[in-house]
Amino acid sequence: MTAGEARFGKVDLTSCDREPIHIPGSIQAHGALLVVGGEDLVIRQFAGDTCLLLDVEPARLRSLTLADLFDDQVLDRIAGRPLAPVPGLPAVLLGMMPRSGALPLDVTLHTQGSFSIIELEPAQRGAVPVGNPLSQVRAMLAALQSSDGFEACCTAAAIQMRSALGFDRVMVYQFLHDGSGRVVAESKADRLDGFLDLHYPASDIPRQARELYRRNWLRLIPDVDRPPVPLEPLNPDAADGPGGQPDGQPLDMSCCALRAVSPIHLEYLRNMGVSASMSVSIVMRDKLWGLIACHNHSPRHVSADLRASCELFGQIFSLHLEARIEADAARQRHGAGRVIEALAVRLAAASDIPRALVTGEVTLLDLIPAGGVAVLMDGETATLGETPPADFMSGLAAWLTEQDQPLFDTRHLGADYPPAIPFAATASGVLAISLSRQPADYVIWFRPEAVRSVTWAGDPHKLVEEGPSGGSLKPRKSFEAWREEVRCQSTVWTAIEMEAAQSFRVWLLESVLRQVDLARKEREATLAHQDLLMAELDHRVKNALASIQALVQQTRVGAGSIDDFATGLERRIRAMSHAHDLMSETRWKGASVRALVEEEMAPFRSERNCNLRISGDDVMLSPKAALPFTLVMHELTTNAAKYGALSTPAGAIDIRWGLKDGALVLNWMERGGPAVAPPTRRGFGSAVIERSLRHEVKGTCSLTFGREGVDCVFMIPADCVIPAGDPSTGKGEGSGLE
Repeated sequence: MTAGEARFGKVDLTSCDREPIHIPGSIQAHGALLVVGGEDLVIRQFAGDTCLLLDVEPARLRSLTLADLFDDQVLDRIAGRPLAPVPGLPAVLLGMMPRSGALPLDVTLHTQGSFSIIELEPAQRGAVPVGNPLSQVRAMLAALQSSDGFEACCTAAAIQMRSALGFDRVMVYQFLHDGSGRVVAESKADRLDGFLDLHYPASDIPRQARELYRRNWLRLIPDVDRPPVPLEPLNPDAADGPGGQPDGQPLDMSCCALRAVSPIHLEYLRNMGVSASMSVSIVMRDKLWGLIACHNHSPRHVSADLRASCELFGQIFSLHLEARIEADAARQRHGAGRVIEALAVRLAAASDIPRALVTGEVTLLDLIPAGGVAVLMDGETATLGETPPADFMSGLAAWLTEQDQPLFDTRHLGADYPPAIPFAATASGVLAISLSRQPADYVIWFRPEAVRSVTWAGDPHKLVEEGPSGGSLKPRKSFEAWREEVRCQSTVWTAIEMEAAQSFRVWLLESVLRQVDLARKEREATLAHQDLLMAELDHRVKNALASIQALVQQTRVGAGSIDDFATGLERRIRAMSHAHDLMSETRWKGASVRALVEEEMAPFRSERNCNLRISGDDVMLSPKAALPFTLVMHELTTNAAKYGALSTPAGAIDIRWGLKDGALVLNWMERGGPAVAPPTRRGFGSAVIERSLRHEVKGTCSLTFGREGVDCVFMIPADCVIPAGDPSTGKGEGSGLE
């Protein structure tokens, strides 16, 4: 038994998914591996031909550190990288020369706990110089950009990868919903049979192998017949367990490029006639979507720089393919959204909801393609298309209720619910959404049996054969096309279709079944409110621009330099922002009148401006009154900035307030600004002032447009005022803004 077999252990017919492929205890023979301590750089384990690569006998490694193998310049590049805090992320250094000068080496390194793993390969370059991986990838990606459609994109990827590598066959392999796979694109030598559209069972790539493909973008096997090299411990006394590992566990080689290959997989490749392989993962949203699988019928090594190019190509191709798939999904989501909108318009005025969903120009079959659909609600059933008998659907609804799933889908209903077997012609596939907690309230889409022939790469029902010893696992030897007729199964319910069903369910529950009457009453009010909001938004934008213009003018007058101007302007704009934040806060809690007034006036204060005076008692407004008060102050301030006292340096404003019979009375008086003339029409700002006070708190307001300036007196009733101090003490009095 070889060292590799010892680590992998004895295998049987159920061991494929349990095979410890991440801890093989050996490496492929085309390189060498060193395990070094993270702190002292002492070599703890090694594997491979160190004589050839480092000109060091294995026995000498016991007394050496990494510094003995590489000079300072190379050591700085190597020793710093594996200790970087990026666990499991390999780094690649090309053409590193050891002290012995034996061979230039390509170095791959990463961390594994408190150790660093350093993989060494002879630096090899292809006959055609690769150069910068980005340049190589740019040339490979050019073909993808011109491809049209999913299949053409995958075919272009296979062609480009084969052109770069020179392998006999390159396939784009997609994992299907059940873990099996299908070859969706292929580029091959003319002498070879085609594998396009062949299916492979899920057991061909077991779960733990798929996980390693997800974590590692590239896997190379240069020669399936070259025996692995065991990992040997050095200085075993320096560790707590065997193999030089501090926890006594075998070395986890999940991220090692040189990791030895499962004997089962090697025999699988030999049975296919493959001598070398390379796989580049296709990963979308951290899930393994498929592989770019490369096969060659003779040993073939791929240099590290070319592997880097192919790995980068695989990553970009994954993003490119994902973007295409997402674009198609977005179109489907948009179409489903339009169907739901059309159904919403009809249901808003419908008295019979089940019937409305299956009749008319737009129905539930437009939302999700199916052979038929049934709506079961309040003991009534409405159907469209080909559906099973009513008594069967009642029993199915009762069974679905027992499953207690808001959304249930299957393409093989008979396997889950045997009474459905006789109705496979109309109900092999079911997608159901529950409409309430009451039994039998469901929308159910039915799909008929889709009799189809699946072409497998060999008989999937004969996955293993007994070997000479009678009990060892032997992968199938025949990969000739084997056709299987699939019955009693429908086409697959796609993720987009299930998403549309779920969206429809949420909308139906929240927006229709519970609130049809309320939605109909609120629709007109919502439209009117939207118009008012748009008008107010337009007005607010204009006011904000006018306020900023006034700030710029005032700041320019008092600024002594560009820096003074910029600083002053920034301070005033920030104060304006704070005022609006405070207005938002008053929706939820009481606010001080002084704070509201000072925040609104803050953008117009300056060291040279002594013409603003604020005085009044310390009064708190209730949440109901705080917002209309802020709106009134905002309108008065904005008007003053545009046309009144704040539009000129000579202008002055006096703001005073107090309590009268518990009510708040505020006086606003402007002087020294431009001459004022009564407006010829009532503006939006005046309307906001009067309506805000009258409608929100039943207050009053009086505006006077005297020639010397605007005067405003407004009152907020006592039930909206919370006295926060005793006026007789003078608390709250002050000179205001200076």
